[in-house]
Amino acid sequence: MRHLLLALTLVPAAVQAAPVLVPLSRGIELRTQALADPASADLVVQSRLLTAKYGIRCVAGDAFGPKSPMVAGAACEAHDASGMTYEIKVTSVNTVSVALEVRQTGTLAQAPQRTPFEVLPTDPEVGVLARYQMTDYSIDGSPVSSTFASLVLRSDGSYSFGERRGRWSMVQGLLLLDGEYTAWGTGAVSDDARRLTFRAKGPRFTVSAALEWMDPKVALSQASR
Repeated sequence: MRHLLLALTLVPAAVQAAPVLVPLSRGIELRTQALADPASADLVVQSRLLTAKYGIRCVAGDAFGPKSPMVAGAACEAHDASGMTYEIKVTSVNTVSVALEVRQTGTLAQAPQRTPFEVLPTDPEVGVLARYQMTDYSIDGSPVSSTFASLVLRSDGSYSFGERRGRWSMVQGLLLLDGEYTAWGTGAVSDDARRLTFRAKGPRFTVSAALEWMDPKVALSQASR
């Protein structure tokens, strides 16, 4: 199985880690860790997102892309204009700014990392870790009656939710889905991995979602009908 979370091994470097407080919608130059205009910055802090024009990733083995979800405790890697790689650790997030630790690093070690979903029965479909069905969805505490497709988590770090596709990762024991479901925030995983609970308070309303594990044999049987 490809390991899903980054475990970063640092080598000696001239740039040492130092907390940098970056206001939302501002950027930093990774080499100097100085605040910079977003148009010229290597890394830009946005609401719930980190964007990097030279590439960023927060899941080991992924290709570097232009953006990644921002969650406190996440460890990511980003490039600057010269191609140098930096470790970016999000130490805290509030409504106006984000605290980052930045280190220059030359190597990325992928240490074995277990996921909470390995306790579940093996899915007969190769590469699938778990399937979940929505059991409760509410906005500001009011239940919403709607039919949701099942959430499928795969061992390569990808997920599908009906027609939606994206990447998932574990941050400090919590499940994070990228794409539009980043707005759900991080999801708590029960000890037996059979229940996921999301709750996120946005600027206009609070969203809550609960999903239950689906027996893969039942899920595949229903899909074949």
